Amino acid sequence: MKNSPGGNIRFLLAAILLTFVLTDSAFAQTEKEIIKVRGEVAVINKGAPKYTKTTKNVEDISLEGTEATYYSAAGDVRKITAKIYGESYNAAGEFYYLGGTLIFAYLKHNQYDAPIGTGKSPKVARTEERRFYFADGELIRLLIGKKILKSGDERHSRLKDEIIGISSKLKSS
Repeated sequence: MKNSPGGNIRFLLAAILLTFVLTDSAFAQTEKEIIKVRGEVAVINKGAPKYTKTTKNVEDISLEGTEATYYSAAGDVRKITAKIYGESYNAAGEFYYLGGTLIFAYLKHNQYDAPIGTGKSPKVARTEERRFYFADGELIRLLIGKKILKSGDERHSRLKDEIIGISSKLKSS
């Protein structure tokens, strides 16, 4: 049986439509997960004044020091805020947990125009806001400002590993 040109076009159009439907479905599922994460973060923030609050210095996150505040309920860490100081930057982070698993992290990273100790007072040259959304332990979205960073991007992988590492060090302290 011979393929007709019309048959090939129909097949191609069907393949394109199926790809669109599957992509749209995956996007919709991700959006549902993000809405769920945002709801959990709102609940955690609303309950934060009632949580047990502990502040301490944490080693091995940055050379210039890290101060973290832990918000716990019934022995379970729900939120950690951190002030991270580096030689060429400072950062403020918020880490949210559900059942001990990271669900969301926000990091405001301020890059200095010169390293500390170079003789002049460093000034913030650039600020970058990063938002990490997790579902079932997997990073489902990374926003840099308002831009979605794709999972195939080298920077995506580096920032994902970095935020998971910071979270792990904060939780183990």
